[in-house]
Amino acid sequence: MGQLSVPVICGDSGNLAIPALQVVQLLPSLPDDWEDWAGRDDNGLDPVTTGALADLVRQLADQIDLACIAIASED
Repeated sequence: MGQLSVPVICGDSGNLAIPALQVVQLLPSLPDDWEDWAGRDDNGLDPVTTGALADLVRQLADQIDLACIAIASED
């Protein structure tokens, strides 16, 4: 598993946020790791369930990416 450095930003309201680009980069890498782990015999993960969760996370990453593109296109 690789490493990703993600800056944390504290907004005026005190809420923490991270840049969307890092989120979009991070989310697709997680399902790949999950599916690798599910392919091993010694982990107890169900490959079908892991695959379904991986697909959902990929879809979420795509939605965030499209929303960011839409926002950037408005500017």
